[in-house]
Amino acid sequence: MATTKTKPKSKNTQSSASVRQIFTTSDANEAYRHFLPRVQAEVPADRAEICRLSVELVRANVDRGVGAIRPHLGRVREKLPLCPIDDLLELPSLALGLVAAAGRIAAAASEREIEARLEKFRPMRDLTLRQLEIFADLKLVPKQRVAAIRRGSGPVDHARDGVDIAGMFHELADTLAGKHPFSPDYLAAMAEHANWLLVQLRPRGAQQRPSERSPEAVVRDQFWTVINQRYDHLREAGVAAFGLRQLDAHVPPIGARTQSPSAAQPPQPPGGTATPEDAEPDLAAEP
Repeated sequence: MATTKTKPKSKNTQSSASVRQIFTTSDANEAYRHFLPRVQAEVPADRAEICRLSVELVRANVDRGVGAIRPHLGRVREKLPLCPIDDLLELPSLALGLVAAAGRIAAAASEREIEARLEKFRPMRDLTLRQLEIFADLKLVPKQRVAAIRRGSGPVDHARDGVDIAGMFHELADTLAGKHPFSPDYLAAMAEHANWLLVQLRPRGAQQRPSERSPEAVVRDQFWTVINQRYDHLREAGVAAFGLRQLDAHVPPIGARTQSPSAAQPPQPPGGTATPEDAEPDLAAEP
């Protein structure tokens, strides 16, 4: 009678296939792509905390904290058996993803940039609109539509005009072919200026709601929320490794800025010298 051999069960009940692979990278865009689905699943958009810190400062403190903890993981595991070590070791890569996420947010244009665009756009609008008015007098285009474009004033209204003008030239292209000097590239450039200005300009008196965030800003804040939560665990691990008094020196608060060397020097007694155990060379002292 044939018998079937069975392999003895391993003492480790967790299969090797289920062991989590810690993700590390020095490529910010790769980190962004890897963590994006996870942070979006973990943090709903309406619960993402707004990131008000410099993302580079966050990354620097994350790198410093994780680097300090790494040699002491055995002690952390012993004192904090439930500490999510793998999450902590992925923090530097996650912080790189935050940098990439912040870089995808379109910054608001400066007044100088807006004025430069308006200088290019205004003559294009004026020329094309006067051409449409000539066509209207010749009954080649609807006169009421052209008159409606002419009504109104101000940069926002003029930007909207540019979109409407380009739309009319496109809509009536067959009728107007060969009757005006504007090339398709010229009209496309005017429309591009107009659309850009409509995004950047706001009607006078209009206010943006404080809670209104672009999709890119929401993603940045989702990355930040996950990092902030994991950093709390890193600080707990820091207490286990270094004690509460030495915590900030090794795992600083996530928004902490580097202290200047001169500020870190203990005050010297007036007219005297430091005791041998306290004496340190004052490298930052002024001559």
